[in-house]
Parts: sequence; structure tokens; C-alpha cells
Amino acid sequence: MIKKVDHLLVQEKLTKIREKGINSVHFRAGMIEIGRLISYKFANTLEAETIQVETPLGTSEGIKIKDKEDIVVVNVLRAAIPLVEGVMRVFSEAKCGVVGAWRSDDPPFNVTVGYIRISEVQDKIVVVADPMLATGNTMNAILDEIKKHGTPKRLVIFNVIASKDGIKKVLKNHPEVEIYTCSVEKKLNKEGYIVPGLGDAGDIAFGKPCN
Repeated sequence: MIKKVDHLLVQEKLTKIREKGINSVHFRAGMIEIGRLISYKFANTLEAETIQVETPLGTSEGIKIKDKEDIVVVNVLRAAIPLVEGVMRVFSEAKCGVVGAWRSDDPPFNVTVGYIRISEVQDKIVVVADPMLATGNTMNAILDEIKKHGTPKRLVIFNVIASKDGIKKVLKNHPEVEIYTCSVEKKLNKEGYIVPGLGDAGDIAFGKPCN
């Protein structure tokens, strides 16, 4: 299932972080804000119950979100760090895990998952945050690893830009996944990057690695 996050504020932030030459500070700030805004849209899908609350002047009917404490956010290192910061500002009760995965530079872009530390996922709402869903290979490998730890109640991807091919590949292998993305784009170049996309989110946010 694909859910396009097309709120005007999201689209304006996306426009700003796409700009060639954007500095790391502004890019990270934009990613944090997008993570926060995607989280607000996702929050509308959570279960809630009606409760009574005592105010200084009487009693009011209100709501309590039932499953906020059952959310596990998975941070795909290193590109998703600012995106996850925005998510955690909304879901402060959530658990947070990390996964380190990288793909080869050449087709077929094989993926290695070298590090994963996540809390209990059985019957939890697992949100995997990764700015770019390009070939889909990395996300499929990460979802495979998560499922080795249990069966989530819901399996969700928070994404900034996705390719049509990447979405198709992920849903083929994990049809139950819910994908929240701000833009769906048609083209991948020969290096496996989305075009027009925004480039390498990790490098823009934190600088190019020395090796």
C-alpha cells in the first residue's frame, strides 16, 4: 500500500532539500521536519480510545492513542538519522533500533546487512525510516532481517523519495508493507540512483566518507 504525503508543507520542504548545493545544516533540518510531518500523517492511522479527563473547571471527553508505545522505529544508517530525529519528536514513546546496510556499486546492486540492533518486533508497529527507496534491494534485505526477529503487527516504511521500480520490488517481496513517501519518480540511472531525486542523502547530510 502506497500513501503519498502530499501536504504543502512537506512538498515545500522537499523542494528545498532537493536544491543542488544545499549545505548539510539546511538539509538535515529539512529532513527532520519531513520526518515530523510524515509522522503526523501516519498518526491518523493509529488506534485511539475515548477517555475522560478532569480539567480545572470540570470533566471533558478526550482521546488516548492506544498503540503509541508499541512503535519500533528502525534507523537505516547513516542517511536516516535526521529523518528519524523528526519521527522521534512525534513518537517520543517509541523504541528505536538501528541497521547498517550497504549495497554494491554495480548491478545487480547486491546488499550486505552488516549490523542490526532492534528491540522486540513481535506484534509491534515497525517503522523503517530511509530517505530514498531506489532499487528496493536494500529495503528488501532490511525487511527480511526484521522478519527474522518476529512478525510485526504492521510493517511501515517512511520514505522521502521512491522510485516506481523500488516500490514494485518491495511490494512483490513484502506485500503487507505500508509505504509513506513524499514523491514517486520513474527513473533510475545506471548507478542505481533516483533521477531527478536529490543525490546521496547520507553524503549531503554528513559529508562524503573518506573510504
